[in-house]
Amino acid sequence: MVLMRVSAGKPRAVPKFVAGATALYAQLASVLRSRILSGEWEAGADIPTIDELCAAYGLGRITVRQAINILAGEGLLSSQRGRRAFVTYTPVNPEAEPLFASLAAVETQSPEYSIRVLARARVDELPVPRWMIGVSSGPYMSISKVDHTGGKPYALSNICVAEDIYKRFPKGAENRSKLLRLVVKYSRVAVTQARERVSVAAADYAEAHALGCPMAAPVARTERVFCDDSGCVVYYAKTTYHGDLYRMDRDVSDYLRGM
Repeated sequence: MVLMRVSAGKPRAVPKFVAGATALYAQLASVLRSRILSGEWEAGADIPTIDELCAAYGLGRITVRQAINILAGEGLLSSQRGRRAFVTYTPVNPEAEPLFASLAAVETQSPEYSIRVLARARVDELPVPRWMIGVSSGPYMSISKVDHTGGKPYALSNICVAEDIYKRFPKGAENRSKLLRLVVKYSRVAVTQARERVSVAAADYAEAHALGCPMAAPVARTERVFCDDSGCVVYYAKTTYHGDLYRMDRDVSDYLRGM
């Protein structure tokens, strides 16, 4: 395999590293991680030497080496004694494997879709803290699961479904179908309110472990709430999506027409 070599170069804007609650090596690891995840440093490319990184960022050799070791532990770099570290991370092309996280995604389910249920438990109320929309009206069936496409994990969810609706599901249905689809199909009450919000965050340990991504890699976190006509929550979900496999499309035509 022919390896490319990336130039150390001097960063356009050198980050200001400040000793404090976050160690300097962790701060540097975050900067280098972003260069890898963004594709600036491509898979197979040698990264700058330790001396080059020291000169570029104004940090000591021990700090730089610790940062490289972190990224090697996350599977982003290969670092072996006696040779330059090189990039081992290959980003997934979201255009090739699009996943739509909007509520419209409930309408479709790929043949390659699969589920791994982690835990089930009956709970009296919705989790706290939560997005305070609708009234918690338990009991609920709480289900933790990981969704896959083509054998790859892409979403970690903790979902609460009103127990009376859950009991109408066919046996084992939560192992085969999206829970929201099941709620819409088997609910005997009209679902009159559906809300979703999305935030971007860095993966924590549990998310990184479940999704097979490095810690602190970008992920999308969603909260979804479905309520019946009396304002009671019948479905509540917190889902974290693998950043490389997440995309949301929105039609903003109405906004343009109003200009």
